[in-house]
Amino acid sequence: QIRRLRPLAMTALRSYPIEPVRMRLVGGFTNVIFRVDTPDGPYALRIDLHGDHSDGDVDNELSWLEALAAETTLDVCRFVSSTDGRGYVYSEGTGVPDARRCLLFEWIPGKPLDDNLTEAGYHQLGQLSAGLHLHGAGFDPPHPPLTWDRIFYWPEDVDPVVIFNPEMAHHFTGSRRQTLDRAISVVETAFARLDPAERQIIHGDLHPWNVHRYRSRMIAFDFEDITWGHRAQDIATTLFYERNHPGYADLRVAFEEGYQTVTSWPVAYEGELEHFMAARSLMFVNYVANLRDDPTEYYEAVFPRLEAFLARWDA
Repeated sequence: QIRRLRPLAMTALRSYPIEPVRMRLVGGFTNVIFRVDTPDGPYALRIDLHGDHSDGDVDNELSWLEALAAETTLDVCRFVSSTDGRGYVYSEGTGVPDARRCLLFEWIPGKPLDDNLTEAGYHQLGQLSAGLHLHGAGFDPPHPPLTWDRIFYWPEDVDPVVIFNPEMAHHFTGSRRQTLDRAISVVETAFARLDPAERQIIHGDLHPWNVHRYRSRMIAFDFEDITWGHRAQDIATTLFYERNHPGYADLRVAFEEGYQTVTSWPVAYEGELEHFMAARSLMFVNYVANLRDDPTEYYEAVFPRLEAFLARWDA
């Protein structure tokens, strides 16, 4: 599949004002990322692999990046327009079904924060998160974005809710169905407490793999999941991935302290972050069911975490 994408990528690059001399795969999951070396330095070409996002979603992403670059000093990725001024292009390739949306970004130096988790790094991440929240509160996207107002908030044509279908029943035997139902009920109480008037644009996926540290800089990228939501939800997503790290408590304190150097801490009550972390886990229970032929391994990891959540917060 990757071999088939290389000619498609080279075709896409002809639409940009660069001279590629080498291209190599550097990563990918829902998207594929190629590093493109040129005489003027490296770039990153992102190819939409799964089609999870619409053109409107990407327009929102690029519009916010433009506004952040023009109106703040926050360090965020920068995209490169095509020679005719487009923010993205569509490209086709032999053996690849349908044209794929391609975006070119300036190369982001450094390494993911996850490569070296430190309290200093999380303090800086808290500052970055707060800065994005302050700007996002006043940003008006050109198209209606996703709204995180329920557990399964992705469009049905992208991530249909399948975990209640009869063919999935064998994954939820024993206590799992009860755990799933209880967790959904408890998490829904957190959504009910949110004030819609406080909803704003949030990054939606600001985790330690979506920021790079480079010297004194911390650079945020992957804005394609920007969402109407609440600041506490965004923070829950940021802290979600390291919640089982042995140093999590100290990392969380450092993040909160960094955040509060910029603006006030938005968490309204004890356990709010944990409820939205559980919401993310539940969303992933369904997402993985759509993504994998056999989600057994993931479920073996996630259900003990949901049970631990219920033991603490299902009062």
